[in-house]
Amino acid sequence: MGTIAAGTKIPCRVGRTLDKGDFSILHQLTWFNMAVHSNAEYARNTWFKERSLAGPIIFTVVDGLIHHADTISELLARDGYEIYAYIGVDNMKITSPVLFGDTLRADAEVVDLRPTKNPERFLFIYRNKGFNQRDQKVIEYQTTMMVTKIG
Repeated sequence: MGTIAAGTKIPCRVGRTLDKGDFSILHQLTWFNMAVHSNAEYARNTWFKERSLAGPIIFTVVDGLIHHADTISELLARDGYEIYAYIGVDNMKITSPVLFGDTLRADAEVVDLRPTKNPERFLFIYRNKGFNQRDQKVIEYQTTMMVTKIG
């Protein structure tokens, strides 16, 4: 029997501190520039009292943390699978603000690995949660990937 089962922890080997440069990169790529993220004067009058990082960069960083150094690929390879396609993300919730200077880490676990109608393809589902340096949950979501059996 394989090692991939519901509840299997997916190790996060690194953390990532976010700063103004991270927002600048996101802005340059997407033009995502809501005032709460890009206007310090506006942000002072919000409940954050300062600029916060946008949800798209929070997701991108936390998902990257769990894929860092091919962590998920290695987990799948131990049971003879490889990633075929990133299918989608469900039930995403930003649960706390992320401010410039916060350090994020990820905490993920397997939800399911099940066959599809195609005998060569399987759905691999994991739940990921991101936390800041104060152990406050900042994001949670579920990802579905299509994987294929190796060999």
